[in-house]
Amino acid sequence: MVFNRSRPGETLVGVRPGRALQALGELLRKQDLDPFALFDAALGLLIRQFQFDHALIARLSDDHLDTFWWVAAGTGAKEPVEVQQGLRLCERVLREPEGCLALGTVFPTEGGPWLQAFAGAVLREGGRSIGTLAILHSQPYAFCDGDIEFIKSVAGLLGRALEIENLRYQLQVAQDTLALSTAVAQDSTLESHLTGLPNGRFLEVWMKGHLHHARRQKETLALALWEWTGPVPSPERIRTVAHSLRGDDLMVELSPSRCLLLLPHTLEPGAQNLLDRIRPELDNPPTGATLWLPDRDDLLLNAAMRRAEQARKQALLEGGEGGVHWKFATLVTLDP
Repeated sequence: MVFNRSRPGETLVGVRPGRALQALGELLRKQDLDPFALFDAALGLLIRQFQFDHALIARLSDDHLDTFWWVAAGTGAKEPVEVQQGLRLCERVLREPEGCLALGTVFPTEGGPWLQAFAGAVLREGGRSIGTLAILHSQPYAFCDGDIEFIKSVAGLLGRALEIENLRYQLQVAQDTLALSTAVAQDSTLESHLTGLPNGRFLEVWMKGHLHHARRQKETLALALWEWTGPVPSPERIRTVAHSLRGDDLMVELSPSRCLLLLPHTLEPGAQNLLDRIRPELDNPPTGATLWLPDRDDLLLNAAMRRAEQARKQALLEGGEGGVHWKFATLVTLDP
């Protein structure tokens, strides 16, 4: 999950470091804590304290670091690609015995041509490393011992906030999973009476349980949409194809002549291979396909479905057997 923030949500200009840390600590102790407000405030404080260009939180997932939250200084801040360049140095932070690293001058081979100064500290949860806090600058900087202690103090506060956010997320996933299981067990209207495939109502429930998790884990979802313009294959043939899919894949009947195929954590080549296998069994209906991107698309599949429908119409115009037309998202980043 990547949240792109161009400025902090709460101003702390003119506040002494000790008082600012106290304010952050008071925010952390709130029972109704919004961790994201704390992330904004803490990263904004670091940028103002050191007059740096970027501050970021990188979270450790599956043994690699991903940018979780970042704040940039001013309107002249660099684009997020510079934030991504800092991840290589964040990996060094994790290997440091003291759990921190300060480089007043960064070699181009380590940080790229832009990054000139870097400091970071490990974020911990119950003694376990869960990520890093880092600040980045385009000019060299002379760090002192007090600077490092200040960064480590902020890292300690943010580690606690991440722990709270993780617990909340795990609870939400459990609730969504339970809601999905309960709905399937209690509501027979979630499947087609003709084919037994999940229907549009099931899709609504499925999206609640899956897409939040997919965005957080940065999982790409492939989807394909087709509509038979001639005779529809028999329900038995459609069921056979649906049952042949992988465990996480989902075929949804949107109408008696219209189906949607959802392929979690799948990119274009894998989706195309699967479509090449199953479409002959379904009389090769003209098919539109796209990728749902976790950092760009909405959580209701609205934009992705529009692209898939546009691609399906294009496939219909092109005609011929084996027609699968792909349409991809433009490079627009969602607000969190």
